[in-house]
Amino acid sequence: MPIPARLQPFFTPRFIKFGLVGASGVGVNLAVLWLGLQVGLRSTAASALAIELSILSNFIVNELWTFAELRPGSRGGRMVRFQLVSLVGAAAQFAVFVLGNLLALRLTQGADALGAYFDGDGSLWARYAQRPVVDPPAVGAWVYVNQLAGIAVATGWNFLANVKWTWGDRPAR
Repeated sequence: MPIPARLQPFFTPRFIKFGLVGASGVGVNLAVLWLGLQVGLRSTAASALAIELSILSNFIVNELWTFAELRPGSRGGRMVRFQLVSLVGAAAQFAVFVLGNLLALRLTQGADALGAYFDGDGSLWARYAQRPVVDPPAVGAWVYVNQLAGIAVATGWNFLANVKWTWGDRPAR
């Protein structure tokens, strides 16, 4: 049975390289998350910093290895396109991280703890949208699970958009 055309990009040596680069990015991401937490950053701030530094490291390695023969336009242009693609992936990753923290609170401490977390003064926006970002619940090691879940969600988007747009999947002239 042949592989459907829309899934074929995921069965290539380039995707394996992209995955290996992504794995190194996961290492950078989790290390920066851990370091940020150690120096006292809120988990959401540490997560955002970890995401951005892993984006930059992934661009460099993908540029030099995964897509070395595909260099349309300028390096600066590719970096901007990679950053834009990655920002969409980062938004998805961050949303999964924040929602994962809320789910972890519910799973580990119960519905009452989640309800108490959202109780208090302020508008619905402040309690349900801002608070999970600016005052995230303390969920211990679940932050790493949630970060990994977010990374998994972003991977497919990042690969396809970068193959098609950032490097254009065509040889440089």
